[in-house]
Amino acid sequence: MHDPIMTTDPHTGEQIELNRLAQRYQLPKGTVYSRHLAGKRGMDLIAHQKRGSVSDAVREHQEQEARASYIEQAKRSPLARPLNHIADAGKMIGGDQHA
Repeated sequence: MHDPIMTTDPHTGEQIELNRLAQRYQLPKGTVYSRHLAGKRGMDLIAHQKRGSVSDAVREHQEQEARASYIEQAKRSPLARPLNHIADAGKMIGGDQHA
């Protein structure tokens, strides 16, 4: 059996096992363990995620999709077309037809 991993409770300064720290702050043991392996200590070990929060990877993916959508919308914008197309559009809606 492995020796328990010890850490410091950031609120009390007490040396405590990771499993006990997780129980004390009502967090999954795996969450606290993986945070510890990632080098997090103190409050970062026991911080509760906000409900509905998403990971950085998911947030980045959402931002990429939004940028792609904005680009596609901009491509269909009259301002993205060559100038002669804009002039043709002006004629269709009653613009100067003697140009």
